[in-house]
Amino acid sequence: MGLFLPLLFVGCAVVFVSSYDQVTDQQIQDAPKMTEVLIGDVVANGTSYRQHAKDYQEIDGALGALEMRAANYQNNEAEIKLIQDLRAAMRNLRRIHKEIGPFRQAEAEGVRSLFRSLIHHELSKKRSASLNKTTQ
Repeated sequence: MGLFLPLLFVGCAVVFVSSYDQVTDQQIQDAPKMTEVLIGDVVANGTSYRQHAKDYQEIDGALGALEMRAANYQNNEAEIKLIQDLRAAMRNLRRIHKEIGPFRQAEAEGVRSLFRSLIHHELSKKRSASLNKTTQ
């Protein structure tokens, strides 16, 4: 019996995260670019909310589309949660900008941190996919 147990698990791959998707990766790379342009302009120039209202809508739309795409993959809960947290952080930053005025660098750090986490997560999936190709 002890000999058969290890043989039972040979060839069984356990998947903890979804597979790598190049389109999702590209969308994840594009969203921070739009966001950094907005953050940079507000921090450096003190631009008003009204000047960036459309940018906030575009970023939220891009993140919403990314969330819908991510939901189509199994074992993708961590990525979906990151995207949802990022959307919430962007809504908070938008509210600060709209109700209080131009925000400071420190107030945008939560959004940046979540983008870094999301990018890191996607890069890990990409590395894992390339490792799987070389071992097959």
